[in-house]
Amino acid sequence: MRILIFSDLHANLEGLLALQQAEKKPDALLFLGDAVGYGPDPTACVEWLRQNVTFAVQGDHDRAAGSGAECESPVEWRALAEATCAVARTTLPSADRDYLAALPPTRTVELGGVRFCLNHRVADEASALTASEQIWQPRLDSSRADILLFGHTHVPLLRRVGKSWVVNPGSLGQPRHGLPSITYAVWNDGDLRIQHIDYDPRRTIQKLGLLPLDPDDLLRLRQALERGI
Repeated sequence: MRILIFSDLHANLEGLLALQQAEKKPDALLFLGDAVGYGPDPTACVEWLRQNVTFAVQGDHDRAAGSGAECESPVEWRALAEATCAVARTTLPSADRDYLAALPPTRTVELGGVRFCLNHRVADEASALTASEQIWQPRLDSSRADILLFGHTHVPLLRRVGKSWVVNPGSLGQPRHGLPSITYAVWNDGDLRIQHIDYDPRRTIQKLGLLPLDPDDLLRLRQALERGI
């Protein structure tokens, strides 16, 4: 069974199209939240997710756009997150806002005999790479997950903990791992890996220029897409 796992799309339609071009249709598609915010195409991205994703959970940007709650972005991104979520709220059709608002914050599913626990955020996510197995094992035990999935950091992670895995697929819409390549994870009958796609963000950047944002905010978004920071 081949399963694609991605997160933090952030209204980047070009990132989504790059994934479609790179991958044939999988047996299942798991999305870890933040369909909107930061990017220029919230409606196209949400409607694609509604038609194609097998299971999804809610990110903080999704909750903000769908219900008006505050974003939980890092402090240095907070004002920009709020500004772009406000844009999403005004442009998304009500059915798409309702979809985002109704997404669960976490869910556990079994596919091909493997138990996946989907989250947008988890405790200790900032230290996920270096945290001891003693920190992760109780969470894995409580969820009874073979694979614990989370997003939010925009930085890919693939870590073995006992007989289970802790996985962050990174971001398909706004990478922050020091490279502009977008990332996702693939589970293929026991083989688990992080995949990178080098794509051209110029179209996304052009569309960002049409949003009602301050020039400094637009520059910050452009730098993130061009440099992965």
